[in-house]
Amino acid sequence: GSIFSLDQYYGLATGLYAETSFINDLGQPVRNYIEDGGGFINQGVNPDGSVNTTRIRADRYGAFGYARGLPNSAFVYDASYVKLREVALTYNLPSRFLKDSFMTGLSFSFTGSNLWIIDKNLPHADPESGLSSGNLQGYSTGSLPSTQDYGFNIKVQF
Repeated sequence: GSIFSLDQYYGLATGLYAETSFINDLGQPVRNYIEDGGGFINQGVNPDGSVNTTRIRADRYGAFGYARGLPNSAFVYDASYVKLREVALTYNLPSRFLKDSFMTGLSFSFTGSNLWIIDKNLPHADPESGLSSGNLQGYSTGSLPSTQDYGFNIKVQF
């Protein structure tokens, strides 16, 4: 499936993300006004096939296409991902170490969840996070960072 990222749309349009704070071909910050050497030239061609040479304001990049309330295809990503969601490592103490004790079993476990997003297409967000899990699937907005959880367990059997 696909996912639309409103976070990416606003992050680029407002200059929030690091990729919006670079130096342009004139050696000026892209956030500067065009009159002061700011802005940048978007890669591409004009309708007549000539190379684009029109400088645009950085705050206008990403701001087109959403005015009609429709998701801009530039912010629709392949929603597939590969994630190391949960790991549990357990060590069972051999029974020979417990023969003179009141315990019949003893184990130690380390657990972790949301440890690593191995591969994803959605920038700046966990594909599983977002505004809702109800009928708003495929729409990523307000994504908070996923929490990584770690745990240590001791299991004693009598």
